[in-house]
Amino acid sequence: MLHITNGDNANQVIQSMGIEGRYLAWADVLHDGPVPAGLTLDEMSQVRANFIHHCGWASEFEALTHFQSRDALFTRAAKEGGVVIWNSPELYDQLHLIQLLAWYRSEGRNCMPPELVLVPCLLGLATEKDDLPQCFSGRSQVTNEQLNLAEDAWHAFTSSNPRMLSALLTENMDALPYLKNGLLRLVQEYPDSFGVSRTQRQALSAVAGGIDAPGRIFAASQQAESPQFMGDSSFWLFIKEMVHSTAPLLTVDGADEFKVPGMFGPDEAFLSQRLRLTPLGEQVLAGEADWLVKHQIDRWVGGVHLNPENIWRWDSQNATFIRG
Repeated sequence: MLHITNGDNANQVIQSMGIEGRYLAWADVLHDGPVPAGLTLDEMSQVRANFIHHCGWASEFEALTHFQSRDALFTRAAKEGGVVIWNSPELYDQLHLIQLLAWYRSEGRNCMPPELVLVPCLLGLATEKDDLPQCFSGRSQVTNEQLNLAEDAWHAFTSSNPRMLSALLTENMDALPYLKNGLLRLVQEYPDSFGVSRTQRQALSAVAGGIDAPGRIFAASQQAESPQFMGDSSFWLFIKEMVHSTAPLLTVDGADEFKVPGMFGPDEAFLSQRLRLTPLGEQVLAGEADWLVKHQIDRWVGGVHLNPENIWRWDSQNATFIRG
């Protein structure tokens, strides 16, 4: 039996319950960077490894080796049978789930469907340990209805047209009970009418409220999330974009750039940084300016490459996407 979870910490928590089998962390921040449509698992992993490398999170060799090893272990277990997917409500997990189940509808169509364990809280937290054996005993084999929904969701997520997502969100998605809320959070990572995503707005609001240290800004943003889904490495990408823009929303006291933690964690250069709103940042936060009038956006959300020639915004009031 191969247990697939969202990370090494979750694996450790489950193992501590005495649940037997092998463990695999899927571990990919699919809500960041390119996830284009029409790729095999191997092709997608090459795209993702390249993104991880260019973020500075791993060397090119380390990133590619991680994905190749992960995929080999998964595909071998899928062909043998006995795959168990553990799934929590956060967006991070929902994107893993639809990628895995969509694989069973394409490359793995001749494999026995996996079993699914639904965990109603964050999987990696120690406080959840008492609940895990009960969740595991309630696991069930994935149904055709669940496979079909996951395939539709994966196609919508990887599409170059985000309106596939808004259309999907109008449909009944009860077959995968955490998926709709996860995708509703995903669409909020598109720019709003003032050019910033929900994560960026939360960061700006924290700084406007007097929080200036990067770690505390991240913590404040996470407190606004329910459930949480983003790690700090992903969060620093948003901070960098707002600082390094030709039309910055944030500035670092006494410095021209925002320094992210290295591979070995935060150092003094990172910890000593203090962030401030620029005048434009104040205007955008107050709803008095549109950042994308001046900012050259270059960011991926799933299969959509947001750039000055391809701007999509999420209209939360009407639950739809607007072009431009």
